[in-house]
Amino acid sequence: MSEDDYYDALRALAQPIRAGDYPRTLRPMRQLLAELGNPQRRFPAVVVAGSVGKGTTCHHIARLLRAADLHVGLYTSPHLHSFRERFVLNGKMISKETFVEGARMVREAARRFDHVYSMFEQATALALWWYAQQRVDIAVLEIGLGGRWDAVNAVPNTLAVFTPIETEHLDMLGGSLQSIIWQKAGIIQPRGQAITGRQSGDVYAILQHEADSRQATLHRVDAGEHAGQEEAAGLLAFGAYRNLAARGIVPQRMPRLDATFAGLPGRLERVQVAGRTVLLDGAHTPGGAWTLRLAIHGLLGRSRPVRLIVGMLQDKHARKFLAAFDAPNYHIVLTQAPSHRALSAEQLRRQTELRHAEVELIPNLHEALSGVYGASEALVVVTGSLRMIAVARETYGLLSPDELAEARRTREIFEGPDYLARLNASRN
Repeated sequence: MSEDDYYDALRALAQPIRAGDYPRTLRPMRQLLAELGNPQRRFPAVVVAGSVGKGTTCHHIARLLRAADLHVGLYTSPHLHSFRERFVLNGKMISKETFVEGARMVREAARRFDHVYSMFEQATALALWWYAQQRVDIAVLEIGLGGRWDAVNAVPNTLAVFTPIETEHLDMLGGSLQSIIWQKAGIIQPRGQAITGRQSGDVYAILQHEADSRQATLHRVDAGEHAGQEEAAGLLAFGAYRNLAARGIVPQRMPRLDATFAGLPGRLERVQVAGRTVLLDGAHTPGGAWTLRLAIHGLLGRSRPVRLIVGMLQDKHARKFLAAFDAPNYHIVLTQAPSHRALSAEQLRRQTELRHAEVELIPNLHEALSGVYGASEALVVVTGSLRMIAVARETYGLLSPDELAEARRTREIFEGPDYLARLNASRN
């Protein structure tokens, strides 16, 4: 197999995504899985939904399961640098050869139905096919968008896990916080088990109503109001493990974890750039912004100067996000994230109502990121989108040459002229 075979398979998978394409039924996904032999029925699965902390929680749960000597599949999204990051088995990404084989299997199965399968539907089917082939003991699966009609919800989960839920993806998920909660609550299985971290009263009430209507049990794990995202995710993961252990799905003895776990790339990630501390965090919701601000206070206190480099996508609450940093010690640099769905720096500025922070527009992303080298602030923070974090990590030399080459070819597939031309054609 050549390198081009992998990128050809990835290019075929990369279907443009439009708001109007969000499904309202799981029937096509279930048909596709049935054609593949229903791989989702061959292992128990933990499914994680929410607005913030999903990826971190998934990794914590998978880490606990691996520490118990289990064979663990982990499916998350989005990726930072390689699309293969989404497909992990016992801590290792899927190989390019296996990805090509799985993509071919899924593509051939999909052709038998009168349905245009989205990239996420095909990727989810590929992950489930691979985990079944590898005979995993258990899989941890992250919901991509919403929950009720998300492709991952075609899996009859053993445990549904909820991280904090906020207003996001309004166009796709019904236009209100209540509709968003209802969508996410849809992962609760009939007579199933569910566990939630800290939620607002309205969120919890809708989750509980869904659980009651399905004769399911909803457990609460509250990390406390001032817990950081990493701590909250860790406690939720321990709660999930205890639930699985109590039902005999995993070993009852709580495993010991290796203390060397350093967190996930792009999630409150601290790196050194030209002798300066830079914090990389893909926060993109108002709640995520306040969590990030608490982390900054923990590093610096409340008054030392901070340079915040921000780029965001069009479907995010930029005004509420930026309001978390409206303080005199913040120098906020507004730029444009690397996506056709990004807000321009000027659009970001028009959405802000900042009265205390210093605001600067640097439309060119690479110029904005290069500002770290001459910055006078005590801390530089890059945030607003995981796409921002991906480019920052590449710019600051955190990837090997092979990783960088794959990252650039992957981004070209999802943001290059060919993809954009297909996206524009699909709108006409």
